[in-house]
Amino acid sequence: MSIYFTLLSIMVFLLYEGIISSLFYAPKKIKIISVIALILMSFRYIALIILLIVKNQNYLYLLKPVVYTNFLCIPICGILSVFIFARNNKIKLRKILLICAMLCIAYFIVVYKSSADIIISNICGYTITLKLIDYCNVTLLIFNSVFIIKGIGLFNKTYSNKLGALLIIISSSITLISVLLTLINTNFAWLILGDISWILTLNYGLIKLKR
Repeated sequence: MSIYFTLLSIMVFLLYEGIISSLFYAPKKIKIISVIALILMSFRYIALIILLIVKNQNYLYLLKPVVYTNFLCIPICGILSVFIFARNNKIKLRKILLICAMLCIAYFIVVYKSSADIIISNICGYTITLKLIDYCNVTLLIFNSVFIIKGIGLFNKTYSNKLGALLIIISSSITLISVLLTLINTNFAWLILGDISWILTLNYGLIKLKR
C-alpha cells in the first residue's frame, strides 16, 4: 500500500506541475485542451485517494465517472505531445479539438452504459471495475501502438524534438506493458505507471513551449 500511495503522491505533484506549466506557457488552444485533460486526470487521482483511505463503501459508486478518466486523458496527452514535438505548423489544431471532443463523447457513453462492481483490495483499498473495461483497454492498446509509430516517425524527422519523440515512444511502451500486466494481474493498478509516464511527457512538452 505504501508503494501505491507513493505513486499516487507522485502523480498529484506531476499533475499540479502540468496545470501550472500549461496555464503559464501554453498557447491558448493548447492551454484549453491540456488544462481540461489534466484537471480530468486530477479528478481520477482524487477519486483513487478517496478509494484508498475511506472505510465505508457507501456513495463510492458516485466516483465511477472519474475513476477511469485516464482512458480519455492518455490519448489526449499523446495527441498533444505529438503536436508539440512535431514542430509542424501544418497540423491543424481544430482537428485535435475534434478528436478530443469525440474521445470525450465516447468515454462518457461507455461510462454511462457500463455497470460497475466495487471490490476491496489489500493494495488499493476499494476499486471500481467497469463491466466494459476490456473495450477501454483495447482502445488504449490501439492508441499507444499508434503513438509508438508516430514517435518513431518524429524521431527520424529533422526538425522534431528528438527527446520528446523518445519520451513518446517510452510512454507508449510503458502504457502498453501496463495494460497487458493489468489483463494478467488485476491486484495492482499497473496503469498508474502509464499515467505517470504520459504526464511526464506532456509536462516536458509544455515546458518546452516556454522557450
